[in-house]
Amino acid sequence: MPRSSRLVVLGLFCAPWLAGQTPAPTEPVVKLAEVVVTPSRFGVADASPGASATLTSAELETLPQIGDDLYRSIARLPGLAADDFTAAFWVRGAPNNEVLARLDGVELIEPFHLKDVDGALSIVDPAAIRQLDLLTGGFTADFGGRLAGVLNLETKSSAAPHTSLGLSLTGVGASNAGTFADGAGRWLVTARRGYPDIALRVAHRDDEVSPRYYDAMAKVEYRLAPTQTVSVHALHAGDTLRYQKSNDPALNSSYDSDYAWARWQGSFGTQLQGEAVLSYARLTWNREGSGALDGFPFQLHDHRRLDVVGLRQEWSFAINDAWLVRGGVDARTASARYDYALAHSFTDVSGGRQVTITDNVASRLRPAGDTLGGFVSLRVRPIAPLVIEPGVRYDRDNYASDHAASPRLNASLSLGRTTWRAAWGEYRQAEGLQELDAADGDTTFHRAELAEHRVLGFERPLAAGIALRVEAYERTTTRIRPRWENLDNPYDLFPEARSDRVLLAPSRARARGVEFLFTGHAAPRWAWNASYAFARSEEELAGSWVPRARDQRHTIYADVTYTPSPRWQWSAAWQYHSGWPTTDVVYALAPLSNGRRLLVSSNGPIYGTQLPDYHRLDLRATRRFHLARGDVRVFIDVFNAYDRTNLVGYDHTVTVSGTTVTDVRKPREQLPLLPSAGVNWEF
Repeated sequence: MPRSSRLVVLGLFCAPWLAGQTPAPTEPVVKLAEVVVTPSRFGVADASPGASATLTSAELETLPQIGDDLYRSIARLPGLAADDFTAAFWVRGAPNNEVLARLDGVELIEPFHLKDVDGALSIVDPAAIRQLDLLTGGFTADFGGRLAGVLNLETKSSAAPHTSLGLSLTGVGASNAGTFADGAGRWLVTARRGYPDIALRVAHRDDEVSPRYYDAMAKVEYRLAPTQTVSVHALHAGDTLRYQKSNDPALNSSYDSDYAWARWQGSFGTQLQGEAVLSYARLTWNREGSGALDGFPFQLHDHRRLDVVGLRQEWSFAINDAWLVRGGVDARTASARYDYALAHSFTDVSGGRQVTITDNVASRLRPAGDTLGGFVSLRVRPIAPLVIEPGVRYDRDNYASDHAASPRLNASLSLGRTTWRAAWGEYRQAEGLQELDAADGDTTFHRAELAEHRVLGFERPLAAGIALRVEAYERTTTRIRPRWENLDNPYDLFPEARSDRVLLAPSRARARGVEFLFTGHAAPRWAWNASYAFARSEEELAGSWVPRARDQRHTIYADVTYTPSPRWQWSAAWQYHSGWPTTDVVYALAPLSNGRRLLVSSNGPIYGTQLPDYHRLDLRATRRFHLARGDVRVFIDVFNAYDRTNLVGYDHTVTVSGTTVTDVRKPREQLPLLPSAGVNWEF
């Protein structure tokens, strides 16, 4: 897809906005189960629970954003990295597929719309979210199957009928909540439809590209007893993309994600608490491509499907005020289908001759298998200010014949107004049934990758309304499975057919960094957040350490919100990070045996070129109106307010004169200045 078209499409639903954290003094915790022993934790909730690094959902509404996207809303937290095009943020140098995402207790697999452009936005409606917990390292033994982080989401549960209607330049959405059975039962329904296809039609660009996406979610819960609740949930997300342009293959794609699950949460007395989730998920991927690529016929058929049935059960038992035992199991059975065929040709030089190479790949696979995970941990308070949680997790998958135990240790120490937290542990991630690189002929499942986390941090209120949080971390990864990667342009619609695609087989990887987070309320009208991170993320390839794709050495985020009255709110958010590494393309003339020369290209040193530094300012103004029936919120956003040209790579214009090759690099730009507006009516 050309850069101009990609900017138009992705600019319609890009919504980066800063999710800062509201400070609060550390207070003595009465219940052992409520002690936060995990460092690297960030939260969003309906109401502030009194912990630092937490922001209310009402405060999030005031910060700059273009469109409604949950993942983009938190992409500026310390340790996270993302470009303007995708909502799939990286966590401390690790890609998003190493982050476990749960919604109301069920795991979300590839929770993104428009996968052809690396997931331009998430499938979760932020209007439905009551609480969010993001763990960027050192998480406890109850979370398994991921190397880098955890994103845990809980939906709202309204005690009164409530309806919300939203309209913006990027889409339309609605939600409805209510009660039944004298308040013992509650429901929540949400639906969204993005219309970049309509915007492109207005701009007379729909003849080239036409994307669509939508999602809907429903929840019904019933209180069986004061401490017993059962709920039934459903989530559907779908999107399509049609691309047609001269001299490029045409693409028609569609993706669907369906989840259905039942959940029980309850307690027996004051000591025993539990949760059970029974779930079913089906994901489908469909891509059809045809036409010509580089002057040769091109044909692509890519149809895949994944079905998963899972059961997760967890319990916690408080022996007394100083001892708490937790444990659980997570069992799944899954099956996948791969129907893949690719046929294309390209030219190369062999033996001094120009030859045409035909690349035909065909995979028809039906893998299936079971996974089993279990954990047990003991939370102990040996002395009043200290809480320790040792734990161990066991994971097994039979399709790769792999199993192992993972020990972990977390601790929290409160000394006056300062809280210290530390974590160490081993984390394993098995290859998913849907993750085979069928396009590259990969048919074998590898053993689970292994990561070791070390995290140390503290937080402390500095003055009235101001708090500081500092964390240092190190994550080392071994047993890394080989992967195919497009080094120059990861956003091509046909990545498996491009010349910059290579097989990377790192022997190990490491990520290290220090993060500083300041939060503050300077009087009732002002609120601000600021953070700085110094980090390094790299992996060892053929004996040499090279940076990873989203390695950013220095990162600065800052936002401020001014509320002159309950009706008006003004906010600004600014971010900066060091330029990302990229891989250059090298052009040369290859001599032929007939005396002629052929222009050929190759990848330069892997991630050996650095892009210019990135920085951007976003603005938002919010006006609230109180009506006889409900409230109306009107907002105006400006993304990239001073129209900074930030790069994601380079395009090349190559000319040949005799034996001289001239390569002029042209910046491959991220999103320019983009204004947006919207209105939301709640009643």
